[in-house]
Amino acid sequence: MKFPSLPKKWGQRQHPTLGLDIGSHSIKIVELSSNGTRHTVKCFGRALVPPQAIVDGSIKEPDKVAGALKALLGNLRPKVKYAATSIAGYSVIVKKIIVPYQDEDEIERNLIFEAEKYVPFEIEEVYVDFHALDGESKKNSGTEIFLVAAKREIVDEYASLTQEVGLSPAVVDVDAFALGNAFEGAFGLLTEPIVLVDIGAQKTNINIVLQGTSLFARDMAFGGTQLTEAIQEATGLEYVDAERIKIAGSEDAAIMKEVTTVCKELCDVWASELKKVIDFYKANSDAETYPTQLYTSGGSAFLKELDIIFGDIIGLPVKILNPLQGFAIDHGIEPEYISSVAPQMAIATGLALRTLTK
Repeated sequence: MKFPSLPKKWGQRQHPTLGLDIGSHSIKIVELSSNGTRHTVKCFGRALVPPQAIVDGSIKEPDKVAGALKALLGNLRPKVKYAATSIAGYSVIVKKIIVPYQDEDEIERNLIFEAEKYVPFEIEEVYVDFHALDGESKKNSGTEIFLVAAKREIVDEYASLTQEVGLSPAVVDVDAFALGNAFEGAFGLLTEPIVLVDIGAQKTNINIVLQGTSLFARDMAFGGTQLTEAIQEATGLEYVDAERIKIAGSEDAAIMKEVTTVCKELCDVWASELKKVIDFYKANSDAETYPTQLYTSGGSAFLKELDIIFGDIIGLPVKILNPLQGFAIDHGIEPEYISSVAPQMAIATGLALRTLTK
């Protein structure tokens, strides 16, 4: 699925883009090349973001984030300088609507007027863009589009950060759509709807996709940090230790009993929330086929038995998404390292594919 950049003044570049996923927990970078038939991973890495430097998608401490990003770029030395970033959360509104226009130029001319009906911000405070969906609208009297509105201050924060570290901001995307691009890059266009769930540190993106088109997208206010803090509270561990044990476990049986209980309880809640969203999509969809599979990504995708918990409650088979499946790996990059962290790099991979898949 291709989605227009935000804002349009930066435009879409006919150059490879550097996938730059700037999250509240870590920064991820993916650089790809393509020979037309196969993608190759040229550059791949991540770095931790200082605690509280990014909160709710807003860059609170730009100097610290820039420092972490500069260090990562210095280590990886990517050749591509055009960066594709993405945003999510409260600062972004994504809504499927029908507009009474057939021509895309006409939609663009009237987009601000249409957006004012749906955007809960002052229209002067947002960048707006759209993506026309395939097929006829429900009433065959216009065009069905995804309307996207993003807070100017947030978009500008990410653009300024990108420029500060010596990159050119080429694309500002939406996390959920970058996730869809990553899935398409790895698996192509499937004939049945798939649920994609990327569990980040502070938020979770859900995107239901079919043949390269997003059918439903939403951000949800839960993530891995919530689980780490719950483990801290239950065990009295320091944050760093709770974060490590969350994924790797511990040889201390008493601590693991507490951790297992906390993880099960909270993952049950996450699964129930996701099921509500998927059920809402089903109830409001005209589609004859419904999602047949769910893929998880993000750091919390590695949680023990998460696939079982999600599968039992949501009622779909669950797999971990490897967005680099089938990609070639450049010399000097350890395939084992890529395999171990690839699910965390889904959004960055989707951003890196933006230009290459056109």
